[in-house]
Amino acid sequence: MNRILTLARKDLLETRRDRLSALFIIIMPLAFTTFFGVMFGSGSDRLPLAVANADRGPQAQALVAALDASDAVRVVAVNQGDIDQYMADNKAAAGLVIPAGFSADVSSGRATTLTIIGDPSSSGALAATTEIRAVAGRLVAAQLAARIGAEEAVATTVKGTPKDPAGVVAKALQRAEPAAAQAMAHPAVTIRAVQAGAAANQVPSGFVLSSPGMMVNFIMFSLLTAGMAVINERRNGTLARLMTTRTRRPELIAGKMGGMFALTFIQQILLIAVGQFAFGVDYLRDPAALLLMMVSLSLVASSLGLLLASVLTSEQALVASVVITSMAVSALSGAWFPLEITGTGFRFVGHLLPTSWILEGLRGIIVRGFDVRQVMPAFAVALAWSAGLFLAAVSRFRVTSG
Repeated sequence: MNRILTLARKDLLETRRDRLSALFIIIMPLAFTTFFGVMFGSGSDRLPLAVANADRGPQAQALVAALDASDAVRVVAVNQGDIDQYMADNKAAAGLVIPAGFSADVSSGRATTLTIIGDPSSSGALAATTEIRAVAGRLVAAQLAARIGAEEAVATTVKGTPKDPAGVVAKALQRAEPAAAQAMAHPAVTIRAVQAGAAANQVPSGFVLSSPGMMVNFIMFSLLTAGMAVINERRNGTLARLMTTRTRRPELIAGKMGGMFALTFIQQILLIAVGQFAFGVDYLRDPAALLLMMVSLSLVASSLGLLLASVLTSEQALVASVVITSMAVSALSGAWFPLEITGTGFRFVGHLLPTSWILEGLRGIIVRGFDVRQVMPAFAVALAWSAGLFLAAVSRFRVTSG
């Protein structure tokens, strides 16, 4: 183990001495993150909610306004006849239909029903439904309190009771407590969920799109330095001389991959810190889930880098391969643009790659607060790919250039 750590530490020190490596590890990722973040807009972490308001009364308008002011959803007004097609086109996390007569029912305390259109398996639809329940509940509670207070004030005035504000309030509270308990047991507004063929999740934009996307893109580019070191050491005989010491072949391979893993992991720490504190990307909503995705990305990148360095024999071939691979993987995985706006075939191909799963896990943490359980599928895919790439690298690894 000591020899493995020594080899990994040596590769890290060589990378630190190479001033050109800073260009690919820090400078270019930050420049491209800023460029794409600004180009795709500042974005919004709020889920798009399509609202068809068939009532237009004061309570319905208050509900729409409260939803639009929330931190969870942003309202997109649509016609009731268009909402199904709007959802089918994957334009919103969920749809809400406010029926005619909603305001009158809420004002009089009669039961009414809101219809939510969405996919029960969609995290975006579930989050939107939770927010609608909370906002509608607050609206009904406020309406109930106002109605009881008004009725008590009117009753007191009609009876000719001497003005006694404290008494009016006490009587209103006495009536409100059992009414509130009954309202909680039998809500005046109920939610009816309706399946929507392909309900949308939130489409990433702004720095939510660019920060993790460019991190994945340039993690691949950073393998240039480590890969070139392996090729040069093979060419000048350093690897062969290491084999004359007590270092065994498995230790040599593990040390080289360990150095690549450490390099990409440190790069992630730096880029995530900048994204969190400079660009406002909320990576730290679940640190454990974030750590799992960071390990996944470093495993995939380091095993791929080891394979390229094992197969290729020249620096020129490595440069060309890294550029082509990183660009192809980034484009197909959704690093440059969200896969949600692409066709079914493109999305299918993209999800064959582990990086698309890792990106979805990272953006899920940022936008929806994914926990360890929710990012575990991405980790499993990354682990399977890493194992395959590592085995392929081991079978092709050579210590001499002959």
